[in-house]
Amino acid sequence: MNHAIIATSEDDARAAEAVVRHHAELTAALARRAAALGEAATSQDAESAEAARRELVTWCEAELIPHAVAEEKAMYPAAHVSQEGRLLVDGMLAEHRSIIGLVREVASADGPVPAAAAARALQALFDSHLAKENDQVLPLLAASTEVSMADLLAGMHELVGEQPRHGSGG
Repeated sequence: MNHAIIATSEDDARAAEAVVRHHAELTAALARRAAALGEAATSQDAESAEAARRELVTWCEAELIPHAVAEEKAMYPAAHVSQEGRLLVDGMLAEHRSIIGLVREVASADGPVPAAAAARALQALFDSHLAKENDQVLPLLAASTEVSMADLLAGMHELVGEQPRHGSGG
């Protein structure tokens, strides 16, 4: 999906675009890992399935969960202040708890098939969650004159995957 985000400055637009790009990288990485686990489970290769499960859980703990925690610290408080964002952010926080629960379910699954099923559920929830962030949370913050997306995300590698470049914007 093409995300056109209206922002109050060029820096804020670049920061929002960096988050959208990082979201695409995260969802692709999760999809690859979930598919690898599903394929190994389907082929009944217990050793490969266990390796894929461990890789998925390790990646989630190193990338996905820190990304969620960073959002909760940087973006969500700013969005929660607005009347338009309050219920949305409350729902997003609940989804973070569900995402973390599904990671735990993959980690503790009793066998490759339940692990693959939990991984697929994780991928579906994460895809839905990112769509709301990209289409609702980011535009809300980027359009706000009360906050600067660029300032919110400064130094937040977990949210953008790399440092957003700051130029001469408003």
